[in-house]
Amino acid sequence: MNNVKIIVTLGPATKKLEDLKKMKDRGVDFVRINMSHSSIEDLQYFIRLSKQVGIPFIIDTEGSQIRTGDHSQDSVELQENEEIRIYNQQTVGSQKEICMRPFTILKQLEPGDLLHIDFNALILRVSDISTLPQGYITAKAVTSGIIAKNKAVAVDPAAPKNFNLPPLSEKDYESIALGLKEGIGYIAASFMRSRAFVEAVRKATQGKMKIISKIECMDGLQNLTEIMDASDYLLIDRGDLSKEVPLDHIPFMQKIILSEAVKRNKEVFVATNLLETMSREKRPTRAEVHDVIITILDGAAGVALAAETAIGKHPLECINMINKLIKQAQLVTNRQDFLKADANLTEHLRSIGYITDDELSSVLVPPHGGKLVDRMLKTPLDKKYLDSLEKVNLDENLQMDVEQIALGTFSPIEGFMDKKDFQGVLNDMRLASGVVWTIPIILDIPTETASRISKGDDIALCDDEGIMAVMHVSDKFLFDKEETSIKLYGTASDEHPGVRWINEKNPVLIGGPIDLIRRRKSEYKEYELTPRQVRRLFEEKGWSRVVGFHTRNVIHRSHEFIQLKAMEEGNCDGLFVHPVIGKKKQGDFHAKYIIHSYEEMMKSFYPRNKVIFATYATFSRYAGPREAIFTALCRKNFGCSHFVVGRDHTGVGNFYHPHASHKIFDKFPDLGVIPIKFDTVFYSEKKKAHIHGPDAKNHDEADKLHISGTQARKMFEKGESPPSWFMRPEISKMITNSIKKGEEVFVK
Repeated sequence: MNNVKIIVTLGPATKKLEDLKKMKDRGVDFVRINMSHSSIEDLQYFIRLSKQVGIPFIIDTEGSQIRTGDHSQDSVELQENEEIRIYNQQTVGSQKEICMRPFTILKQLEPGDLLHIDFNALILRVSDISTLPQGYITAKAVTSGIIAKNKAVAVDPAAPKNFNLPPLSEKDYESIALGLKEGIGYIAASFMRSRAFVEAVRKATQGKMKIISKIECMDGLQNLTEIMDASDYLLIDRGDLSKEVPLDHIPFMQKIILSEAVKRNKEVFVATNLLETMSREKRPTRAEVHDVIITILDGAAGVALAAETAIGKHPLECINMINKLIKQAQLVTNRQDFLKADANLTEHLRSIGYITDDELSSVLVPPHGGKLVDRMLKTPLDKKYLDSLEKVNLDENLQMDVEQIALGTFSPIEGFMDKKDFQGVLNDMRLASGVVWTIPIILDIPTETASRISKGDDIALCDDEGIMAVMHVSDKFLFDKEETSIKLYGTASDEHPGVRWINEKNPVLIGGPIDLIRRRKSEYKEYELTPRQVRRLFEEKGWSRVVGFHTRNVIHRSHEFIQLKAMEEGNCDGLFVHPVIGKKKQGDFHAKYIIHSYEEMMKSFYPRNKVIFATYATFSRYAGPREAIFTALCRKNFGCSHFVVGRDHTGVGNFYHPHASHKIFDKFPDLGVIPIKFDTVFYSEKKKAHIHGPDAKNHDEADKLHISGTQARKMFEKGESPPSWFMRPEISKMITNSIKKGEEVFVK
């Protein structure tokens, strides 16, 4: 601590020889420029300055980061649901198109991947990759925000993947060649993801430069020790790191890295936002002063000033302040005791999986059961092993169940239910562990197939594309269909669609955890955001209380009224609209039109930045009040603290009382998600407003206007539009135009 080093980033604010002379007088140890924002000519100029003054220079690489390209304006703003094309070649950006570097990244993206541009400025959802042969893909804005040139992009993929990114860019190789020619002895290698990345930099620099590996991405955190061992120094870039991990995790992440470095006798620098306020003001905040001193006491061997000295108004004052804070930290004479206490903390953090668990400090409702299940394989399985497995073919519904299990939508369930869980759900509406669960998630197989499968076997679960998942069989049992129907549906009548569904099943059930190899193909994959993705969206919006809305229909004004009223009643920060797009019954709207209706709402009518829209690939279980609980629990796993329960929610004909789905929630005070209950909503001609029935018990019956979904469908089929108080004209027009074009709007 007696020799805490200072790295200063040079730029427009510090480009004169006199500036560097003053820096040397103030004890600056290294200078650098950021090659992500500088040219080779800039590098040559600043190397020459540093050599004249005698301050060692560090080449700071672009590295394997995804960035936006050039832009015709300083910035443009995209609104929610606006489309933009992303090109894989040099393109000057505009309101309608941008490019991303490295250009090879586009072919690695899939529909449903989320692109977080800059520091929470804009979030795009990849929507269409079919045009990649023409050199571009299409994305839509999930949240409104700013897009500008050369901004960092963090990808939140719909499925786990390792992006194939080069450790060094073409400009980096040019920079290294110049550095070798000029005898530069240090290189700060950005976005080091593995030992192999460090070794690639070592090879490119011919072993002649000390490597400062920058930890600024999740891969770097996960491979921290191997990167540390292969490097000469480390640098924690807290700015870029906070694009991939929650901002509130950064302080403890820093402690973990510094603690590991102290144990391995490896020096670590810390960069970004040290004295950010001094980019504008002459004094830092108390929080910044505290941060710098604690960073040094935590074991940092040095600190790096970035924007403060490159483009800030008070670069020399920043250096003076850093020196002052270093002296303050040096007043602590028992630093080893300080580090020892921190070692206990960091060991605890590692033991609870702090680096990879985003839920530990989340303000969102915890996933059901306490942890979001993740059964998606990160590495491919051996083909010989897969070929050897017994194959079980899945219909569309079972494919969706496999996917939702793996994504965590059914947390805490990790596979198809064994007999104990199955019976617990039927008898008590709880899993064997005691956790509330109301719907059996089961896999039925023919008797002949069952004869070839034993407990302890691994089997392959297949869709039309091949093997989709592996199941580790823990149980195999027969089930009584009539008993199941009576307990699940309250009836064994064949008029009940759920009873028919049970009766069509094979007689043998198998249970056990699953591992998903790949997600199922779907026409609407771009909208099928995962619970992990949605929870991150909520977090980045700063939401803690979110109301979920389950639907199977095109939105009408009563639904709109309920949604906004629920946000108000629950004191919620936002609304999560989550329509079901699985198999539908006759007369239902096809998913395409449900999606289009909500896209129109997002574009034109919903309050800005208050709504997240995604689709839910599942199917109706026809279980009335039990299914109401199930739909709420699934949205809880997406991060919803509240859930709308309407009149006759998930009702089936006349089998259940219209309020049965309200009353069942009273049985489960430990549910962890708060129901917001609605009864009939009507439109008042006199008040020109929608009104919740129970709030206007004495309202004139003649003034209450209603239209059922069946009536509205008949009007559309006749070429008529329902009244504007029932459905917004923009949405009605979309439906009538589609019918006129001969499109099949309703399921036949």
